[in-house]
Amino acid sequence: MIRWGIIGLGNIASRFAKSLSYTNEGKLYAIASKTKEKRDAFHNKYNCEKVYEDYDQLLNDNEIDAVYIALPHGSHKYWSIEALRRKKAVLCEKPVGLNAEEMKEIKTEALLNNTFFMEAMKTRFIPLVHEIKEIIKNNEIGEIVAIEANFCNHVENINPGSYLLDKKQGGALLDVGIYPLSFVMDMIDSEVNEVNSYMDINESEVDAYFKATITFKNGVIGTVEGAIDRNKERTAIIKGTKGFIEIPIYNRPSMVTVNIDGNQPYTIEKEIEFDDMYAEIQEVHNSLRDSKLQSDCLPLDESIRVMEVLDRIRINAGQK
Repeated sequence: MIRWGIIGLGNIASRFAKSLSYTNEGKLYAIASKTKEKRDAFHNKYNCEKVYEDYDQLLNDNEIDAVYIALPHGSHKYWSIEALRRKKAVLCEKPVGLNAEEMKEIKTEALLNNTFFMEAMKTRFIPLVHEIKEIIKNNEIGEIVAIEANFCNHVENINPGSYLLDKKQGGALLDVGIYPLSFVMDMIDSEVNEVNSYMDINESEVDAYFKATITFKNGVIGTVEGAIDRNKERTAIIKGTKGFIEIPIYNRPSMVTVNIDGNQPYTIEKEIEFDDMYAEIQEVHNSLRDSKLQSDCLPLDESIRVMEVLDRIRINAGQK
């Protein structure tokens, strides 16, 4: 049985705890938060064995095998490294850090400490995403020429102290833009040749909207878009020389429509097992069972590859 600790007790941590309860291989053992109200409410709901008010105390607990880091983006690198140094397997919420250099530091520590690390990019592990990749691999829609994905959401009544408005760690690109970017990078196995990007900067001096065009060396054009100040139907479209694939709610898809030139479109439906976080937790459990230091579906270098493009989007839009 893999005993988990959770660092940070926001909404995403509650979703993780619920997903973990569906598994047979893991259980919630300990939680840590600096806020007493959050600790008390979380313990009452999930009835874990240990409750800590200090993150270091949790990491020093020898009974813990793995930790889920659910803190704001700017704290991901520091606490991931602290956990790895204490030989705790780590599942860290997306984005894995603020930039590619932070992920490179995490990789160094994971390998140095011979300890598992994975970014919690849940989309990579949802079964239907693997089927989409098989359709592409089998050349059903021909050679891929373009792919586009967006994650635009109007977040209302943002607390002035929220990390979303923090110049260091806030904005659309880091918070929601990582979804379409990671999806596009997952579908296209090619180096990136060129990145062109644009951002709208709001009064808090963070990007409220961004759009980027990514040109891969194999000729595929990727378009990604994200926002925290406007809504747009969330979808991804993969265009090939013989047709296209349409994926509603691509970040947690349960349905995909395949359109092949000259044929009737067909739909594939596959319900997500339990919820959209369950599969990524199972990936950690399976990897630890097999004594792997990284996931086959989302290895350390892939997280670096995605973050390198994210850096280029930011820089090319005139942001540091």
